[in-house]
Amino acid sequence: MFSNLLAPFITQLFSKSLDSGQYPQSFKHAVVLPLLKKENMDPTQLSNYRPVNNLPFLSKLLEKAIAERLRQHLKEINGIPKHQSAYRRGHSTETALLKVINDLLLWADRGEVTTLCLLDLSAAFDTVDHQLLLTRLNERFGVIGKAFDWFQSYLHGRTYSVTCGIGTFMSDVVHLLCSVPQGSVLGPLLFVLHTAELVDI
Repeated sequence: MFSNLLAPFITQLFSKSLDSGQYPQSFKHAVVLPLLKKENMDPTQLSNYRPVNNLPFLSKLLEKAIAERLRQHLKEINGIPKHQSAYRRGHSTETALLKVINDLLLWADRGEVTTLCLLDLSAAFDTVDHQLLLTRLNERFGVIGKAFDWFQSYLHGRTYSVTCGIGTFMSDVVHLLCSVPQGSVLGPLLFVLHTAELVDI
């Protein structure tokens, strides 16, 4: 019953956001809760925590609608790199590992020497440069017009505050100049598009 009452409001909100090419400013503030990466880790070491963004519920619904449209667009233009495994339906670290092992075995059978070069980004989502991502969305993936305006609005003007739990101390507001929110719906997909040119190398 409650969801039936909300449906017209949500539809109107989404339509207004997409038609205007603007992401609501009230959705851009996240409350960051540091969570231990694993239960057995030392809670006194700050590096053992992962910052999880608590974002407004409606913002996640809006992001989900946009993510579906973006995935459909990427499918139509064959935009996702074919060897991309992370954050992709039907793929995982297991499929990536199988591909690497298969290639190593094929080269070994041919008597070739192989070298494996690995890149591990610490706090990977924080490495996303907004301007670079927008350039790639526009030039490589053909995101234009109101859709491009929407992504520009989504990325710019984001803020966060840090808390240690419900009802506890809240930090001052911090303005983000880069990164996509950890815990967002669009974050993983945008990270994949940001790093897509690695495949060209």
